[in-house]
Amino acid sequence: MNTEIGLYWIQEMLTATVVLAGPLLIAALVIGLMISIFQAATSIQEMTLSYVPKMVVIVIILFFFFGYMLQYGISFLQRIFDFIPLIAR
Repeated sequence: MNTEIGLYWIQEMLTATVVLAGPLLIAALVIGLMISIFQAATSIQEMTLSYVPKMVVIVIILFFFFGYMLQYGISFLQRIFDFIPLIAR
């Protein structure tokens, strides 16, 4: 295995991480920002107010995207397992 192959798999791993975690992190960021603006505008300083909407949005995102995320993860693992015998050559 040479450097190019190692860099390729590191790039693929980082891409898979962004594709799988990105929608959840972006949704949590947007909802957290909206709630923070709401709290600043209304002077409500309840710390637990931001957790419940974030959890609800994350569950909704998982409900809609879990099939795609699972299929992407499975195909990524299949590519990794298909590449393992090529390393032994």
